[in-house]
Amino acid sequence: MGKTWPALLGLWTLLAACQSSAPTLEAPLDPPRARPSPTPAPLPSPLPTQKKEAPSPLPNTSPSLANLPTVAAKRPAWGQGEEVKGTRGVVTSVDASATRAGVKILEMGGNAVDAAVATALALAVTHPSAGNLGGGGFLLLRLAQAVEAIDFRENSPAALTDKKFWEMIDSGGRGAVSVGVPGTVAGLFLAHFRHGRLKWSQVVIPAEELARDGYRLGERQAKTIQWAAADLKKDPVAKKFFFAGALPQKAGVILRRPDLALALARIRKEGPAGFYEGPTAQDLVDSLGGSSLLTLDDLKGYRAMIREPLFFDFGEFRIITMPAPSAGGVALTQNLQILSRSRVAKTPIDSPERLHLIAEASRRAQAERQFFVVSPDEQSEASAAASRKRALDPETWLKDHPIDPQKPTPSASLHNDYEAILKERQHTTHLSVVDAEGGLVSCTVTLSGSFGSRIFSRETGIVLNNSVASFSSVGVNTPKPGRRTTSSMAPTLALRGSSDALVLGSPGGDTIPSTIAQTFLHLGLDGMSLSEAVNQPRFHQGFFPQDVLLERNFPLSKKQQGALTQRGHRLVPTYSTIGDANIAALINGVAYAVADPREGGLALAARAP
Repeated sequence: MGKTWPALLGLWTLLAACQSSAPTLEAPLDPPRARPSPTPAPLPSPLPTQKKEAPSPLPNTSPSLANLPTVAAKRPAWGQGEEVKGTRGVVTSVDASATRAGVKILEMGGNAVDAAVATALALAVTHPSAGNLGGGGFLLLRLAQAVEAIDFRENSPAALTDKKFWEMIDSGGRGAVSVGVPGTVAGLFLAHFRHGRLKWSQVVIPAEELARDGYRLGERQAKTIQWAAADLKKDPVAKKFFFAGALPQKAGVILRRPDLALALARIRKEGPAGFYEGPTAQDLVDSLGGSSLLTLDDLKGYRAMIREPLFFDFGEFRIITMPAPSAGGVALTQNLQILSRSRVAKTPIDSPERLHLIAEASRRAQAERQFFVVSPDEQSEASAAASRKRALDPETWLKDHPIDPQKPTPSASLHNDYEAILKERQHTTHLSVVDAEGGLVSCTVTLSGSFGSRIFSRETGIVLNNSVASFSSVGVNTPKPGRRTTSSMAPTLALRGSSDALVLGSPGGDTIPSTIAQTFLHLGLDGMSLSEAVNQPRFHQGFFPQDVLLERNFPLSKKQQGALTQRGHRLVPTYSTIGDANIAALINGVAYAVADPREGGLALAARAP
């Protein structure tokens, strides 16, 4: 690892030239690669694509797995509904082709990380409104006794200025200035480099084949194209592939993306250098035009990071979630900690007491998310430790702002900057994986807005994010050159003893912590199966606006709505749906998964050989 990256790249390029130009799933072995450090510390990325001869060495025990809570002997009912199940692992995602790509990797002997990387790369092809090569995300894993949180959220370009930021926001939060430095390729590669079992080329090939040979456009994906059609048809690449004449392509049509296949082939052969350097990097910069702030140096300098997860106990469960810059993980931590302190477990599912507690805990957690979370890279070691302690303390908000059991707390009383909040984009996508050995991966990726900046690279067809628009107007997460913005994405694991686990997560912007918290309560307190839990109606109490926001397609019952209204909450049916909880579980060696009906998708179990 002491060699310079250019030298390693040159060596790997020479080796990669021997690979076939028409890859199959039985591609030749990659060359041997050095073992990465087993310690959960930041590693440089991009890294050379080399093959290790054995799985990465793992820590003996992660701190988040020590002294797990005592559990009752009775097994949970998570697999007693309409879930898929199997002993060789499961994958669930928003798109059927992407799920099948991940399952194929499990059936080839890959582990949860291999399958998650393959699924995420396939989503870049088949679910382009949120799946991506040109965006970012978070990945949380548990393999054996190791737990790691991998942060590949986008950075702002080094040339970002306050003036440029506000001009971009005022013009709608899209366009070339909104594009941050993409992190997905670096993050997925880092996860695979440390923990993958198969070769890097093997986990990339399914996505490359989908792009080259074609995939069937799903119902949800066709809708996202239709919703964004006014902007997409202005982009020559999007118009070429997503429109039939003047009309958006319909669900069921076979789409082929040779441009994305080219980008994926470079990534397969060269690893991250095939994206962050060379012709693909040049294509990204050139495609944005003269108004862009993104440079080749920004791309070459990007690093995915390993973070120490947040973890805490909730009854029988050890909850493990993403830390900062995941503001969503911090909000979920505050949310569930406040609920635990408020004895929510003693309340019936439809009771006015529970609904009120959920809303008020969320209000306080959302204030934390809005004003007090920043990337730890921006803090001293002492400040980062203080922020972590604050996130894990339920008294952070309850001490000065206790929950009134009979009426809602006005949001403006929690923070003076109530009305100075910028609305967050909500177009992310989540996948969950369990493998045959009980390995778990929860991964959420995003372009920030639907189709991000709505700019596609001209040669490689990569849709680019608009993550720079995710900075806040107030609080600590304000725009700054080279800063990694926060995100509400919150991949989460809930461990029950040593043999049972939940893999949780969702898209949905600031509603993500609400979706995860409510789904967990149904699974952890109410004894529901996975399918029952994801079919329950959801609601969201943010900091701003202070209304309780409802789903129109999955509304709360009249009884539930009445219970909230009687306590003074104002209910507004803002969303057609809230979240898309594609979740999985492990119960005594058997894996289960379900796809949330809100966005379709597919949950699938790996088959025996």
